[in-house]
Amino acid sequence: MRLEVIRTLVAVYDTGSVVGAATRQGYSTSAVSRQIGAFQRELGMTLFEPDGRGIRATNALLDLVDEMRQLVEQADRLQARLRRTRSAAHQPSAGDRSMPIAPSALP
Repeated sequence: MRLEVIRTLVAVYDTGSVVGAATRQGYSTSAVSRQIGAFQRELGMTLFEPDGRGIRATNALLDLVDEMRQLVEQADRLQARLRRTRSAAHQPSAGDRSMPIAPSALP
């Protein structure tokens, strides 16, 4: 189970279409359809069903989508925090008086 697939499923649910999710995620519609199909096979359950010219969420997805959304949001928060931490780690602190040592100066 990959986070990007869960992100795509949430996008399909939110936009109500494969086309909308593809646009939001920057994927082709066929890539989104393949992700949905592969994930449904992996889970052994149907998450979306055909509905006229579109698709609709099944009860299985309705039971899972809130947790999927929370997982995506939590991953986004973690990624943002990691970026801030990485950025802060590269900034010398005001009291940092260390000096870089040339490798040739080491024994």
